[in-house]
Amino acid sequence: MYEADGYQVQKLTPWGPDFLAEVSYGSDTDFILLEWVFGSTGRRVQLTAMSQFTSYEILDDGQVRYTTNGMDSGTPWQGMPEEVTVRVLGDGDGVLAPGWTEIEEQRETVWLDPAQPLYIGASEDGVPAFSGRYEQVYDARMDADGLSFSFIPNGDSEEKFTSFFPAVTTIPGFSTSYDPDTGVFTLRLYNTCLSSGAPGTPLNDDLALMGYPENLYPYAFPAGSLGRDSHFLTGVVIREDGADTVVTAQLTEQAYRFTVETSNLGYDNIPSFRLVFREYNRDLDG
Repeated sequence: MYEADGYQVQKLTPWGPDFLAEVSYGSDTDFILLEWVFGSTGRRVQLTAMSQFTSYEILDDGQVRYTTNGMDSGTPWQGMPEEVTVRVLGDGDGVLAPGWTEIEEQRETVWLDPAQPLYIGASEDGVPAFSGRYEQVYDARMDADGLSFSFIPNGDSEEKFTSFFPAVTTIPGFSTSYDPDTGVFTLRLYNTCLSSGAPGTPLNDDLALMGYPENLYPYAFPAGSLGRDSHFLTGVVIREDGADTVVTAQLTEQAYRFTVETSNLGYDNIPSFRLVFREYNRDLDG
């Protein structure tokens, strides 16, 4: 059944009369998907996309919790690690009602140690790669619990402007690092500038139809301090560094973990993200 579709079963884990199957496409085991197989009827329910799993466990009949490293075979993009609980709807004979989805998911917030390096962005063979997009900081600011950023196309040329829209807009690739000797946390936004465009540029034509202010270019976000200190960050500074934009901050003792939240504004043409920090939590951290 699997082989006819080009897939191979790498592992079967029995659970009562049913099975959890690790399935690869052909012999490529870099990415696998998980399926629940009902032993009574042979009904197969795909639980996940093709991913790189760091762990998974069966919780109950048709219910699995899994974690991934953020890589997905469908897109050459290194995302945030995931922690998901998925549950099959229905039984061996089918879903609860015609047209219903076969599964429901519950995604948990993944909290990361700021002392450990993080990379989010285009990836090729597991290595960071240039996405081909040119972006500009539209806004950057301190929040009560972290930092917020939003982005627009680079307006220096039509080529750079249109590189922002290959299919869907997305945040620039970025990395974080931490220097334990100085306590400095560094965020590097790849291929992202603080200012671009020129007066009278034809790129300003029809910008309003795309969700941008009219006569957007030239546009500049000022380098320097992002404002007063917060509970988690002090001395936050933004600047250009070659083709990239770099943000540095001193972490306070309260900055125990952080996560990344993404969104999109302006008719999905202004991608944005937040770095959200939290304190130590006994319930979460033991």
